[in-house]
Amino acid sequence: MITPILSTLMTLAAICVALGFSVRMALGVLRRERTRATGALAVGLALAVGLEALDLAALLDPGGIETWRVAALLVEGALGPAWVVFTALFARDYEEGRLPWTQRVLIGFSFLMLPWAAYLAAQGAYYAPDFATEQLLFLLPGGFYFYIGFTLCCVAALFNIEATLAGAVHFRRWKIKFVLMGAVSILAALLLYYSQGLLYRSIDMSLAWLRSLALFLGAGMMWFSDLRRGPEVRISFSRRLAFKSVVLVVAGLYLVGLGLLGEGARLFGDELGRAVLLGVSFLAGIGLLILFLSDKLRRRIRLFLQQHFYGEKYDYRIQWVQFTRHLESARSQSELHQAALSACCETFGIVGAGLFLFDHNRKTYLPVSLVEMDPREEGFIEDSRLIRALTDKRSVLRVAELDDPSPWLVEAGFALPIFRDDGLDGFVLLGPPINRREEYDEEDFELMDTMARHISSAILNLRLLDQLARSRDMEIMGKVSAFVLHDLKNHVYTLSLMVENARKFIGNPEFQKDMVDSLGSTVGKMKILIAQLKGLPDRQTLKRSSTGLLSLAREATRLLRQERLTFDGDDALVTVDAEEMGKVVLNLCLNALEASPENTPVHVTTGVAPEPFLRVTDQGSGITEEFLKNGLFEPFKSTKAKGMGIGLYQCKQIVEAHGGRMEVRSASGEGSEFTVWLPVGGER
Repeated sequence: MITPILSTLMTLAAICVALGFSVRMALGVLRRERTRATGALAVGLALAVGLEALDLAALLDPGGIETWRVAALLVEGALGPAWVVFTALFARDYEEGRLPWTQRVLIGFSFLMLPWAAYLAAQGAYYAPDFATEQLLFLLPGGFYFYIGFTLCCVAALFNIEATLAGAVHFRRWKIKFVLMGAVSILAALLLYYSQGLLYRSIDMSLAWLRSLALFLGAGMMWFSDLRRGPEVRISFSRRLAFKSVVLVVAGLYLVGLGLLGEGARLFGDELGRAVLLGVSFLAGIGLLILFLSDKLRRRIRLFLQQHFYGEKYDYRIQWVQFTRHLESARSQSELHQAALSACCETFGIVGAGLFLFDHNRKTYLPVSLVEMDPREEGFIEDSRLIRALTDKRSVLRVAELDDPSPWLVEAGFALPIFRDDGLDGFVLLGPPINRREEYDEEDFELMDTMARHISSAILNLRLLDQLARSRDMEIMGKVSAFVLHDLKNHVYTLSLMVENARKFIGNPEFQKDMVDSLGSTVGKMKILIAQLKGLPDRQTLKRSSTGLLSLAREATRLLRQERLTFDGDDALVTVDAEEMGKVVLNLCLNALEASPENTPVHVTTGVAPEPFLRVTDQGSGITEEFLKNGLFEPFKSTKAKGMGIGLYQCKQIVEAHGGRMEVRSASGEGSEFTVWLPVGGER
């Protein structure tokens, strides 16, 4: 237990700090530099200071307990309404510039504490037979119920603070946070201090130092906030937070009810009273749980708050954030449809909903997704009453206005049209409301129309994404076909050379034999290529064998114009897929021949320095520096007028699949040099 000296010092320190801040706020109000809320705060702090001073006097002068406590009782009667007024006004910007009626009623009830305190001061609220030694105030019935009312005032002020803090955006919350946290400190201490009267029907004044400590800390935080962060700012009050605060208030009322039950248990005796208390407490807790899990009750509470706290029914910022999060969570069309329907049901308090989209094959609007609706096979034809009405009105439609016998519309409430390219793409059919007595007006219809347009955009975006994915699949297929086409083009070039030579040497038996062998080889390669339709090779698909690099180059280019090709170097032994590497050599030589002027040679060199290499050098126009950096090995980029930009990309992929690399040296007007480096002995 804290010593009397420390308790006295704590109380005096709290009085000094709180009184100083109260005077500062009062002077600001008198100079019209502060708001009415600041004036209420100054009054509340002054009353808290007076209460601490009177209780300190009672503890120091036990003989005058009656006088000191009568004055303290009057201060307590004013303290509750002062804090309720402060928390209802501070940093809040109400619609239409005035308090909502619920706050006015709350403040009005809190001011009943004043005459109640005056009555108890005259009649008596407690007795203290041995206060000098026990420092206990035993409450009379009037005093007991008075402190219940005081406790409710503290609860009301706390939930006002919670809603104000949570309703402020970040930079505004930063400016008012410490003022409100100081108020929470003071109110929580008052609530804790006086709640003992509900449990024990007595107040232990030896614990008054805890209340003084809270006042010291609370006033200190307010000083800090005012000196460092300036005066209050105005915020708008959130309906969602009002609903959450109502839940907290009901929980507070439940705890107060337990206190009353505890008092009533004394009347039944210990055993029976304890049983009654536990039983009623359990039933009350279950009852509260059932009530607040009821969608209908929650909807009614929201409507009550929306209709009486504010002129508008919805907090559009919150509604839009929640709706957007619903749609963002979807990863497929079915999930998007379900998310859109769930969002509509939650926003408007609807039991179930269905999404109908137009089926172009059947020329009917069919259900694609349902939430709490019985599935049916039939839909709505284009000429049905509902579709005509939605097309004509182009806005939310009350189903009750139609004379449509469709089974879908028996329990339906509203239809939300979804348009695309000025045509009715579909609609959302909302079922009956959770609260059958709820009235829907233009505000509801405007939000429904807005959500329907957003649903339409989300569905269209997802369709476009699906189409884009299919287009990418087709693009991949097109690229594979392009590579196949490139190889076929090389084979066709080989065949065209044979046709050209055949005109000259068809009568030569040796040429005939060689031509038949070449035709068979080329046709076989083309058949394999067409049958496989495979993409680029990788390390796992290569069929490696040991071969001489110079021999491979001669074989791959033997059908080209040999008079323009020169070969030299060592026949370096490499382990490669001869067919795939032959494509590389053939493509490099074809490019070199096409880039070089007529009758200029193309040099093919092989060797080991220190790795096996194959180099193709031409005397063509060369490659620009920009294309070397940004487009040389990129697919579908080419320097040739009719080139497809596939050959060099394919060469690079084949070489890298073997564990090798390609190097290029070129300059405009000076020819080009392509070098293929391969690993010693095969794959690295």
